[in-house]
Amino acid sequence: MFQPLCAQSGNNKIEVIAKNIEGTKEKVNATDGVVVYYQDSIIKATSVSYDKESKVLVLDGEIEMIGYEGIKEQSNHMEINTETKEVKFETLFLVSQNDVWLFSDKASRSNNKYTLGRSVLSSCDIENPLWKISFARSKYNSEKKYMKLYDVKAYFLDVPFFYSPYLAFSTNNQRSSGLLFPLFGHTEEEGVVYEQPIFWAISPSMDMEFNPQLRTDRSIGLYTTWRFVDSNHSSGKLRVGYFRDSDAYRERKGAKDQNHYGLEFMYDSQGLFDFAKVYGFLDGLYVDITLLNDIDYINLQKTSLFHFGLTPLQESKLNYYYYNNDYYIGVNAKYFIDTRKEDNSDTLQIVPSINAHKYLSPLYFKNLTYSLDAHINNFYREQGATLSQAELKIPFEFSESFFDDFLKVSIGEELYYSKFYFGNSRYRNDEFGYYSNIHKIKMYTDLTKKYKNMTHVLQPSIEYIKPGDERENPVAFTALEKKQKKLFAVGLPEEQYRIGVQHYLYDESTHLKFFQRLNQIYYPNRVYNWGDLENEMQYNWTHFSMYNNFSYSYEFGKIRESSTMISLYRDKYFFSLGHTYKNKLPDDVADFELANDMFFDFNYRFSSRISLNGGLTYSLDKATSRQWRFGGKYEKDCWTVDASMRQDITPRPTGYTKDNSFYIQFNFIPFGEVGTGSR
Repeated sequence: MFQPLCAQSGNNKIEVIAKNIEGTKEKVNATDGVVVYYQDSIIKATSVSYDKESKVLVLDGEIEMIGYEGIKEQSNHMEINTETKEVKFETLFLVSQNDVWLFSDKASRSNNKYTLGRSVLSSCDIENPLWKISFARSKYNSEKKYMKLYDVKAYFLDVPFFYSPYLAFSTNNQRSSGLLFPLFGHTEEEGVVYEQPIFWAISPSMDMEFNPQLRTDRSIGLYTTWRFVDSNHSSGKLRVGYFRDSDAYRERKGAKDQNHYGLEFMYDSQGLFDFAKVYGFLDGLYVDITLLNDIDYINLQKTSLFHFGLTPLQESKLNYYYYNNDYYIGVNAKYFIDTRKEDNSDTLQIVPSINAHKYLSPLYFKNLTYSLDAHINNFYREQGATLSQAELKIPFEFSESFFDDFLKVSIGEELYYSKFYFGNSRYRNDEFGYYSNIHKIKMYTDLTKKYKNMTHVLQPSIEYIKPGDERENPVAFTALEKKQKKLFAVGLPEEQYRIGVQHYLYDESTHLKFFQRLNQIYYPNRVYNWGDLENEMQYNWTHFSMYNNFSYSYEFGKIRESSTMISLYRDKYFFSLGHTYKNKLPDDVADFELANDMFFDFNYRFSSRISLNGGLTYSLDKATSRQWRFGGKYEKDCWTVDASMRQDITPRPTGYTKDNSFYIQFNFIPFGEVGTGSR
């Protein structure tokens, strides 16, 4: 029969339940089915003794302890000083809530703080852990879930792959300062690449990451990223970086720049100023800035910020908008850096552009509506012609329906005026004005019919556009200088008829199953009257999707542009097969790259642990691959590995290179990831 025993040490109540309890004035012993309730913990043991004078509770045998935070502890010998709350273990096996386990040859605990001796840690199977971390000593705060390790060695399949004199991390994936797992790689031109991220958790709303890197055949560099959240509707990132090539590398590659540096800043806020809400408006600010001296500033980043992308022409933009249901006002600025140029002073910038818009509203009565668009644009550069422009567009529309809404007719008039001011040079005419108007008439209908399992929506239309008058002053556009005319274009559209048919099919759950948009233009005053036929369509049926968008030139009897993609989505796999075609016809004036490419993407999951993915872009004209990738992922409870091989086209300061790379990344749950790569 179980016997209870209660003892009091200060404010700490100890309750022991066992089959056999023997006691004296100074000491109590208990055996056989011992259960101890101490503070917020439950402890099972083979035997227990309590010294009333020293206030020490000693447990022996197969000890199991469950704390209030869900931490489980196992030991052969445990001593608890109930007065100081210090606990000592001879061998300790500890398991946290997220299945991270630890074995130590000796340990002590005071309140929520552990001091550990030589130990092994992992989250894999205990008998044969796939990965483990051993260390000489450690300190662990079970309340904060934070651990500090000293003289650390990490093993994968019993093979050491990482050493650090100090390592600290959170066992519950909370943000905390310390070293992150390093990144390893190898490139043919730059040798071994090593990056050691250092993370600083400044506050719950702010952190900073330092990324020093070494490239053995090139040099060293440092990137630093500051991330912050300044409200519940706004956040930002700031990155600065610097890398200096060695003299030997610069001479070998013939690089024009030895130093590679830059700055990136992103900020997004929806609801910037409180005064906007007072007047019934909403506002917002979006900032995306990239300043750099050459494209290698981005190429050298192991973990890039994803915004404008890896292109030779880098764009920075700032947008502020202020709107309600009737009005919209926006201030926009764009700044371009062409990394292919040694001097960027002749690159045209947009600093700034102001846009004011009045949404469609009735004028006097509901059938007569109008809207308004006003722009002020400033195109600036240090060298070369510049332009300031103010323009105003006001479309009016009168609409009426007939035959019980089966036919709708609208008559429109669009007024346009723009004023141009030229600068940064001497011109015969440093300003130019342009006025025009356009007449429009449109007949259309919107028909809907419900079938047994389908709903069909049909929207045919025909629109006639006739150019009105235009006026140019003080001279005609053709009389302007060549460098002025390169900055803008004016003119009336051709007289034309626009014929369009749109129709949509929805199932009984209102899911879109099919759509088609067909457009054709007829020019009555051209030698060849018919413009390009444009058709866009998509089928969505169960797990299958097919999309096509093309334009066909009747005049030349050829397809001008086409894009086709077939996709299949299933629980275990996904694939898409497509074709992109772009042809240059005699009437094309723009310079662009021809395309006749096939592309294929897939993802296949063999099981809950193994998946494959890949893709290929293949040029049919050149009979060669333009880009490819192939990889796989293996996931287990305590770790994952993600590996891929790929070929990329990378922009460089001297042009483009086609780079082959291999990448492998291990993720040791729940601590983080370490990766390697070569190119």
